[in-house]
Amino acid sequence: MNLIQASGTFVAKGTTESGINCLKLTIPVQNSNATPAPVYLIPTRAAGDTFVPDAFKEGTQILFTGRLYPNKEEQRMYIAPTLPLQVVHKELIMNNVTIAGGIGYIAEEKREDLFSCGILCNAPKQKLLKHDWDDNVGFKLEAWGDDAARLRKHAFKGRQVVACGTLRYDVWEGSNGTNASYKVRTRAGHYQFFGKNKDREPSIQLQQKLPEVQVAPTAPEPDNIPF
Repeated sequence: MNLIQASGTFVAKGTTESGINCLKLTIPVQNSNATPAPVYLIPTRAAGDTFVPDAFKEGTQILFTGRLYPNKEEQRMYIAPTLPLQVVHKELIMNNVTIAGGIGYIAEEKREDLFSCGILCNAPKQKLLKHDWDDNVGFKLEAWGDDAARLRKHAFKGRQVVACGTLRYDVWEGSNGTNASYKVRTRAGHYQFFGKNKDREPSIQLQQKLPEVQVAPTAPEPDNIPF
């Protein structure tokens, strides 16, 4: 699962790596100084006639629902709308993400109040993004405080989890220039593990071997054929 429902501010018309027109929006984070997260909406049958890049003015607030397809090489987050786009009041701020999948790695954090891990999710085929049914999409899940402690206690590589949160965007300067990455921040217990806790799995008990029963050989019946 890789779903988002959010409102974003229209910035400009863009193109994908393969030259497909897309809408560049930025998702603001309410009550936060975090950097607004840029996302790129691609045309889909579900969006239909509401997807018109030349029809939106800069600053227009657009409400959308769709599936997330992160592209690390382009440092972009593509969105495939699953419902028509809606123009809404610019004061409406919405940023809801739901992901579900298996934990791929758990990061070693220097802070005890921070937990982060990688989640691999299955996603439907998306031809425009060259994504097939067998491909996974990866997300970084982050939590702070009590949520971090709880996730650290119950999470392990390979465990299945569903989490709700907000899409966040980080930008930093590195030795190779400007870098950027996306993450999903969860809080207030908006997550659920599936399967048994690793620490509570029952130990494997050896099966008791049944004693062998000795059966006395049966004497052959006499041959009734006369000589």
